[in-house]
Amino acid sequence: MTGGTFTRPVRRDVNTLEIILYIFVSTAVVFYIDVITPLGLTVWILYFVPLFLSLYLNWKYAPFVVTGAFIILIALSFFLSPRDMSTTFALLNRVFFSLMLLVSAFFIWRYNRIVDSIRMSEERYRYLAEGSPDAILVCAEGKILYTNPAGLPLLGAGGKDDLVGKDILDLVQPDERDQVRERMNQAMLGARMPLPGAWLTRLDGRKIRAGMLFGGIVWDGQPAIQIILRAV
Repeated sequence: MTGGTFTRPVRRDVNTLEIILYIFVSTAVVFYIDVITPLGLTVWILYFVPLFLSLYLNWKYAPFVVTGAFIILIALSFFLSPRDMSTTFALLNRVFFSLMLLVSAFFIWRYNRIVDSIRMSEERYRYLAEGSPDAILVCAEGKILYTNPAGLPLLGAGGKDDLVGKDILDLVQPDERDQVRERMNQAMLGARMPLPGAWLTRLDGRKIRAGMLFGGIVWDGQPAIQIILRAV
């Protein structure tokens, strides 16, 4: 959470053994096809498929390890494949492609580092939000996606499920919805928009006046709005 903006990463909750199996099988298939086809056919370009599968492995060095294995297999198939062209030209082709694999592995590694950094930011955000004395809501397209524990008593909810999925404007008094909607629109454009006070209707029907602070965030990869509320 930096400057009022929090980003949730795309999750990589996948079966690691299943991904490793896919990589192994696809690599074996590509190697077999490469061995039985002439040198002139660039079958080895299909190694990009298992390489990009390494994106879903949580080990940060996986792309480089996988790429190293591919380069070894490309070198072996160079000696095993039927000759139909100049070996020098075929060797240059494979060296060039090996460099392409290394560059791709670097970008996958960089992406994984960014995702891990964002995940750490998410954990820090949740720690701060869950312990905040102020109510914190996350909304997208007007619907409440998240509330911290402090939001429950403020809004008269018995649990998070009572709030999640509700339209935030339904909690706002009708004559004040336009100014709340306007601040939400500005927050989506990147502005931090305070509202000194607005009358809200709690889930139990009681009315309270709360100060609100709106800020744009990214939640589960989608634009959203964070709203901090405090009774006034």
